[in-house]
Amino acid sequence: MKKLSRGFLETLSSIELIRLADEYGIDIPDDLSRQFIIGDLIQLGEELEQSENAKESIVLSSDENTMNVNTLPKSYNETKVNIVLRNPVSLFVWWDLSETVLEKIEESFGTISLSVYFFEDERDEKLCETFDIRISPEDREQYVIIPAGKKFVRVDLVCECDGKKSPLAFSQLLPLPQTPQIVSMRPGEKLDIPPIMEISGAAEMVREHYNEYRQSFY
Repeated sequence: MKKLSRGFLETLSSIELIRLADEYGIDIPDDLSRQFIIGDLIQLGEELEQSENAKESIVLSSDENTMNVNTLPKSYNETKVNIVLRNPVSLFVWWDLSETVLEKIEESFGTISLSVYFFEDERDEKLCETFDIRISPEDREQYVIIPAGKKFVRVDLVCECDGKKSPLAFSQLLPLPQTPQIVSMRPGEKLDIPPIMEISGAAEMVREHYNEYRQSFY
């Protein structure tokens, strides 16, 4: 669209001005002077320009939001660890490490691991089972298989240097599902699963779990 500036409109004949006004839907009386037509066209041009600028602003804002979503940082420079149940037989663990902690680990030639702790009671500090999972400094998430019959779990982010372990962060203490069909499942046994669990796909989940991770049943 050609900009409706006064300089451009002054170069047009009166017939051309009327024709242009008609194209933009401006009703021009027969006795309206040339300067009034130019004034109306200039006002229309300013309104159209403001409308176009508003549309561009909305598009740019939308693009910026999309860019921010697609470029979320890999790290928020915090040292923390969190856990959530992926299903009744496995955990999803995710964590972050600050630059300062990573530098200290690198300088001391230390290693990083996840220490998984199981408890019988949420107030009981006595462990009933524990194991470690070695991770690399670049890792930020891990699936963990839950041994059958466990009641509470916590995961610590740990640094080990010269044989000495130092905790970096602790997850919350998470209660584990005590559904009898999950707790007592064994290879080769028929699962007596309630209809509501059957509908949710629990039977298939248990079979898949055994096929992929059967060592965790022993």
